[in-house]
Amino acid sequence: MSGGILWLASYPKSGNTWIRIFLENLFRNGAAPVSINELNVVSFGDAQRDLYQSLTQRPIDEMTDQELDQLRPVLQQKLASRPETSIVKTHNRIGFAGDIPIIGLEQTMGAIYVVRNVFDVAVSFAAHYNGTMEQVVDGLCRDTMHTPTTKAAIVQYLGPWGEHYRGWTGVPGFEPLVLRYEDLRSKPFKEFSRIVKFLNIPATPERIKKAIRFSNFEEVSRQEKQAGFRERVRSDQTFFREGKVGGWRKSLSDAHVAQLIDVHGDVLRELRYIDKNGKPTV
Repeated sequence: MSGGILWLASYPKSGNTWIRIFLENLFRNGAAPVSINELNVVSFGDAQRDLYQSLTQRPIDEMTDQELDQLRPVLQQKLASRPETSIVKTHNRIGFAGDIPIIGLEQTMGAIYVVRNVFDVAVSFAAHYNGTMEQVVDGLCRDTMHTPTTKAAIVQYLGPWGEHYRGWTGVPGFEPLVLRYEDLRSKPFKEFSRIVKFLNIPATPERIKKAIRFSNFEEVSRQEKQAGFRERVRSDQTFFREGKVGGWRKSLSDAHVAQLIDVHGDVLRELRYIDKNGKPTV
């Protein structure tokens, strides 16, 4: 790969960080797992505050979200002009902030898109951002859903869960590699091998299996317990919380499930998260 941006895209709490850790272990190919606090292969994020600060003399604290939006194309052009392809993490939707593209498709040479059952996303999102289930479920259905500017990141425009998926997978002539979180969990070698093939990385099956083992949930949880995780939003909450498939069944009410199905039913059926009768399958 050379030049341009390859996006590692997902709605928050959908497995983006897991893939970043896998890629780090795959590229380094070491004898021991890499530190989860030393992720350099996917070292850029399109909400990364320090990258925006490097583009302006004004303190980020003094800038409005609208002013920061004007720097997005500048940053993306800078990343795209590097000699080697920049793999960039994003939770942003494809769309516009005012009249400014949030994701510059002209600078884009490809994307990996990870999607996770919205029921499990809701539970994980609520724990991660300390929101009530009502707030989170409503947010997952709203066009205005976003994460605000913080000390570490600028505003991220998410929008509704289903439209986020539709946006990334519905651009004519643009075909991202789409991965379901649930498939990564149930058949990791097959699914992670798809990533390796998509990126055209010459890796043996043994190397892929080792990278999977070095980035599994037990390993990253062990590391977080021992040394913490610098990307954690809340100091009182672990980042790698459970990672289970179907954990929503213990936390979501029937009303919350019905609300999410009402808004996102078509996408849930397409992704096989509900059957043709609207019954959850995962």
